[in-house]
Amino acid sequence: MASFHDNDFSDIDDTEMEYMMGFNETVNDSDISMSSDDDSDDDVPLVDLIQRQNVNRRDEEVGGMIQQIVDETNKYATKKQLEKPDDKWRNVTFSEIRAYLGFQIVMGIIAAPNLDMYWSSDPMFSPCGIKERMTRDRYDKISKYFHVADTSCNPARGQPGHDKLSHVRPILEAVRVNLMANYKPHRETTVDEAMIGYTGRLGSKQYVPMKPTKRGIKVWVRADPHNGYVNDIQVYLGKENRDGDKGLGERVVMDLVTPILNRGHHVYCDNYFTTAGLFEELQQQGTYACGTFRSNRRGIPDEIKQQKLKEQGTSIMMQKENMVATAWRDKKTVFILSTNFDPTTPRTTVQRRQKDGSQKDVSCPESVRNYTKYMNGVDHADQLRAMYSLARKSAKWWKYLFWFLVDLAIVGAYILMKESPNHQQKTRTGKPKPLTQLDFRKKLAKQLIGDFMQKRKRDVLKENIQLQGRICWPANLGKRRTCKMCSKNGKRRETQYGCEGCGVNLCVECYKPYHVETFPERSGK
Repeated sequence: MASFHDNDFSDIDDTEMEYMMGFNETVNDSDISMSSDDDSDDDVPLVDLIQRQNVNRRDEEVGGMIQQIVDETNKYATKKQLEKPDDKWRNVTFSEIRAYLGFQIVMGIIAAPNLDMYWSSDPMFSPCGIKERMTRDRYDKISKYFHVADTSCNPARGQPGHDKLSHVRPILEAVRVNLMANYKPHRETTVDEAMIGYTGRLGSKQYVPMKPTKRGIKVWVRADPHNGYVNDIQVYLGKENRDGDKGLGERVVMDLVTPILNRGHHVYCDNYFTTAGLFEELQQQGTYACGTFRSNRRGIPDEIKQQKLKEQGTSIMMQKENMVATAWRDKKTVFILSTNFDPTTPRTTVQRRQKDGSQKDVSCPESVRNYTKYMNGVDHADQLRAMYSLARKSAKWWKYLFWFLVDLAIVGAYILMKESPNHQQKTRTGKPKPLTQLDFRKKLAKQLIGDFMQKRKRDVLKENIQLQGRICWPANLGKRRTCKMCSKNGKRRETQYGCEGCGVNLCVECYKPYHVETFPERSGK
C-alpha cells in the first residue's frame, strides 16, 4: 500500500483552521441579551447598538412574514368568495394569524386523537384552553382559506418557468436563508434524506422503504451531527434534466455543501451519494468526505469490491493519493470510502451485541468509527422535529411542507438559544438548568398567542349594527331554518321569519327575548 499523503495546511488561515479543529460558534445575533430597559442610545457600546439593530431587523422580518400570510389568506378568501360566497367568513388580522400559529404549536405539544377534542365541552376530555381563545368554526375557516404565497403569477404546469413549490416558495427561501445565516456549523456535517409524510396524490411523492416514514415528500438535508441543527435543505421534485455528467446523489451533495466549500469541513453521506468522482471534486475544493459506497460504483478497485472477508473485524484497505477505500467485515462486509482518514492510524473498536446478549469489542478502522459517530445528523434533526410536530391532516400537499418548514425554524431557534451563552438558565441554587424543547415551544406559543381573544358573535353583531347602521326589523328571510332561541332552549321549531339586521331565524314569541338577551343595553338591563 502506498504511504498516506499528508495534508498540506500551509495555505489555510486561522479561521479555516478553527473549522478544521472542530471549534464552533453561534452567530452573535442569537446571543443577544435583552436585559436593558433603557431605550436611549446615549453611551451605549457600538456592539450593543449593532445587536439591538439586528434584533429589530429580525422582528421586522418575522412580522413581515406573518403579514404576508395575512394578506395572502385574505386575498385567496376574496377570490373564493367570488366563486362561492361564504357569509361566515371575515378577513383575518395580524394578531389572529399569530395566535393561529401559536395554537398549532400548542396542538403539537398536547396531542389529541382529533381536532374536535380541543373544543370539547366535557372538562374531562378538554386537553387545553384553545376553545377559550378561538371558536372551532373560526379555526376551520382560517384553515380552509390559509395561504402563504401568491401563485397567480406562476406559469401553468408544463410551461417554462413553472415553479412546483410556488405555494410555499417565499417561506421556503426565508427559512433556508435564516438557517444558513444564523449558525456557524461544526467541522463535521451530514448529508442525507428526510421524509415528510403524505399519502395523497402528488407527482413527486416518493416511496423509501428503509425510512420510518415510507411515503411522502423527499427532502435532501444537510445537518450538524453534534446537535441536529439543519443547515440547508432541498426539496426533491422528481427527475430533472440537470448536469448530465453527474448523478442525482452527486449533484445534491454539491448543491448542499457549496456554502461551506474550501473551509476544511468533513462531509458524511451514505451509499446513495458516495462516488469516487464526488469525493475527488470535494477534495479539490478543500473539503473532505467519508461515506459508505455500493459495490457496483465506478472508480473503486475490484480487489476491494470482490473481497470475501469472513471473520468479523477483519478489513482490507487500498489507497489512491488521499482517497482510501476500505472493506470491513461486520455481520456483513461494509465498504467505506474516505478522504479524511489516515490508514496508518491505529485501529479502534466498536461494540457489537452477541446472540447471548453480551457486548463484544470488534476491531475496526478509524474511518468506520467516525462514520458511525457523525452520520446521524439528519436522523437527530428528524427526532427533534418529530417530538412536537405541527403536521395536521390536510387535502393540500403544500401545507405538509409548510408545517415542516415551521418545525425546522422552531428547532433551529431552540438549538441557537440552547447554545447561546446569554440564554443559559439557572436554578434557584445557581446550578445550570438545561433548556428543553418543550419549554421553548411552550414559551413561543404563549408569545405568539399573547392576549388574543376572539370576539364572540354577540360582540360581532354589535359592531356590525354600529358600523354598518343596521336596524333590527322582523322580516321574512325566505328560507325556513331552526329558530335560534328555541334551539338554545332545547326545542326544535322551524320558521322562515326572523331578524333582518341580525340575520337569524326567530319565532314571533322568541323575537323580543332574543334581542333582550343579545343586546341588554337596548332594554336598559
